[in-house]
Amino acid sequence: MISHTETSNKMLSLIDSVYEAAIDEKYWQALAPQIAKVFYSTGTNLMVQEAGVPRILTITDNISSTMGAYRHYFWDRDVWVQGAKGFGISQVVASQDFITDADFQETEFYREWVRHLDLFYMVGSVFRSGPNELGVLGVFRPRAAGTYQESDKLLATRFLPHLQRALQIRNQLGHTQFLQRVSLETLTRTDTATLVVTSDGRIIFANPHADRLLSSRGALCVQKGQLAARLHSDSARLLSLIRSASNMGEASNAPGGVTAIRQAKELPLTVLVAPFRLALPGLATPSAIVFIRDPSRSISATLALQSLFQLTPAEARIAQELANGKSLAEIAALHRASQQTVRKQLKAIFAKTGTNRQAQCVAAILRSVAAIARD
Repeated sequence: MISHTETSNKMLSLIDSVYEAAIDEKYWQALAPQIAKVFYSTGTNLMVQEAGVPRILTITDNISSTMGAYRHYFWDRDVWVQGAKGFGISQVVASQDFITDADFQETEFYREWVRHLDLFYMVGSVFRSGPNELGVLGVFRPRAAGTYQESDKLLATRFLPHLQRALQIRNQLGHTQFLQRVSLETLTRTDTATLVVTSDGRIIFANPHADRLLSSRGALCVQKGQLAARLHSDSARLLSLIRSASNMGEASNAPGGVTAIRQAKELPLTVLVAPFRLALPGLATPSAIVFIRDPSRSISATLALQSLFQLTPAEARIAQELANGKSLAEIAALHRASQQTVRKQLKAIFAKTGTNRQAQCVAAILRSVAAIARD
């Protein structure tokens, strides 16, 4: 005799597990056998469907080996899924609610797939798991185990809101992680040093270019965890811009401030400071985002230039050096070639890039993806 307390304890443990899976993907696979045990069943399949394509989240081993055939053929012929959909979204149903045993045995779905798994009865639901996504929960047992009762449907009804919420949390976290990955990849690829700072200039985040710039012992540095310039006057202007951005309230269209940071032997760094708002309880509050461009930073993308403009390797090297600010005389000396030879190659570069002036050619290169590519 199965006690109510035992079932309740198993359900509470299952609910804990589904929320753990929501925040850590590695727990999903262990969820299917746990669901089956709660319902004293032998099979479980939990999947999500978006644009008509099913994706398995967790499944018991006795079903998983046949899922290739299911995806390619039986998904559209799944009597259980279609029957559950017929009762409406988020309604818990048992298979006997919409098909008799005799009729089920006559279906291709049973004869060619389910019969070989020794499964016959189902309890489950089709429910909304995201804005454009449906979740499908199916719990299965052999014919000898008997049909699912009202008590089983009530148990599934108790579990379903938690499962639905866990999948929504999973989707939200997944979207956040996706945006974070895109943002970090963009910040890593860009030639702009980027930092997020508090109102007093304390650094919360720095992309790789910013790290390299700050560690180069150049015009910018870190003093007591705060962004600063080597020259006091430049440092004062920079901090003033950061404080100004921090005091701009929540207006997203507030103008950013710009300044130049002088360098000893190079052109000055150019800096843009803009407001940045992201309040997280218990964490330092970012107040400004700082973008820094170094005019002396060179691009290194000959392979990208070859592919983009169908340049020869020699032409790509010349194009790269032009974009990095070298003169024709410097390029000729670097290649141990005459300036006449370099000019001839430059004409070929103009033709292939669709430009007719050196400045126009450089602009085309710097505005192309070659500027963020790396050989």
